[in-house]
Amino acid sequence: MSMTPAASGAAGSFDSSHGRVKPDESVTLSGRFAVPQTASAEAGGKGDQKSDAAVQGVRIQFRANGAENWHDAERTRTGRNGKFSERVPVERSGRFRAVSEDGRATPAEYVRVKSVTRARVADKLVKQGDTVAIKGHVEPAGKRKVKVRVGGETLKTRTSKGGGFKVQWEAGTTGEETVRVRAESDRIAAGSADKAGKVAVLRPALASWYGGSLIGNGVACGGTLQADTIGVAHKSLPCGTKLIVAYKGRSVKTEVIDRGPYSGNREFDLTQGLKEKLNFDVGVGTVYVSK
Repeated sequence: MSMTPAASGAAGSFDSSHGRVKPDESVTLSGRFAVPQTASAEAGGKGDQKSDAAVQGVRIQFRANGAENWHDAERTRTGRNGKFSERVPVERSGRFRAVSEDGRATPAEYVRVKSVTRARVADKLVKQGDTVAIKGHVEPAGKRKVKVRVGGETLKTRTSKGGGFKVQWEAGTTGEETVRVRAESDRIAAGSADKAGKVAVLRPALASWYGGSLIGNGVACGGTLQADTIGVAHKSLPCGTKLIVAYKGRSVKTEVIDRGPYSGNREFDLTQGLKEKLNFDVGVGTVYVSK
C-alpha cells in the first residue's frame, strides 16, 4: 500500500511493503523526499546528476496504537535521487513515518500486527466428571482476552504478561468435542484463533466379546464377521454409529456393526478383532465408551 505525497511535493512519499505482519516480522519501508532546491542548485552544470548535497539522513519513526508520541525506530539515508528504503521489525500495531534531516515528514503508514494463537488439550480422553486443562500461548505477548469454546460452553480467561493461558473444563455429556480458542483483538495486535484438538468424554459400560465359532456368520448391519473385524454390537444404537472404546490405556475408534448382546447385563459386545486391539483380557469387563 502506498501514501500519496503532499501536494507541494515537499513532504515526500512513503510506502510499506505489508499492511499486516506476523509478530516480530520485518516490514520494508521505502519512499522518496524531493531533492531540496538548494541541493539542486549546487548540482548546477552537472546535467541531471544530483550532487552529494542531495543525500539526506532519514529517521524512520513509529507511534504505537494508543500512544501520543513518535519515537525513532531506524535511521537510513536517501540516495542522490531522494529515495530511501529500510527494513524494520514490527513488535506491535502502529504507524510509521519518515522524517528528513531538514524536518520534512511523510504521511503515516499504518501497519497491523497479526497475533498467533497456539492451543492444545492436555488430555484427549477423559471420564465424565473429570476436568481437562486447555492450554496455549498467544504472540505477541501481553495480557489479552481469550475465549475457549468446548462442549457448547464458552470459557473466558486472560493471557499472562508472557502470553500464556490455561482454563479447566469439566467434562459433562459423553461424546467427542472440538476445542476452539480465540484471542481477542487489542491495540497491540489483531485477534487470532486455533483449534486445540478434540476431547472425548467417556462413561463406563459393561462389555463382553464374541467371535470364535461365530466367525463367518453374517452381522445385523450387513457383512460377514471375520476374525479381524473391528466393531461392536449394541441392542439399540443405530448401525454405523461412531464411538470410541477404551480399556486400560488403549482406545479405538469404531462403530456399531451388529445387534446384541442378548444375555446378562452387558451393554456392548466387542468383536474378536476389537478385543485384540484393546487387549481386552477378560470375558466380561468394564470399558469406557463415548456413547
